[in-house]
Amino acid sequence: MTNPVRAAAVQTIDLTKRFGAFTALDAVSISIAPGTVHALLGENGAGKSTLVKCLVGYYLPDNGNVLIDGREQEIRSPRQARELGLGMVYQHFTLVPSMTVAENLVM
Repeated sequence: MTNPVRAAAVQTIDLTKRFGAFTALDAVSISIAPGTVHALLGENGAGKSTLVKCLVGYYLPDNGNVLIDGREQEIRSPRQARELGLGMVYQHFTLVPSMTVAENLVM
């Protein structure tokens, strides 16, 4: 018997991500209630993909917190994000370096 799929509450608090001297995310806070749908809108380079990649473990944020169902989580890999109920459908094909070739194909 499989476990039922349930939606998770996702929250970021002051999430910051830098690439060298460039700050891609500067203290971003967002709260997403379980079962809701949201759109991230902004021009190229606004940090939309960087935010989502921090949530799914592709990037580690430099500062700030991620909470899943109210519990602080340090998401270190896409595998860990998936175990927490988070995933991403990429617009462009992207390989996840921490995953095997087979895991990348399945994702």
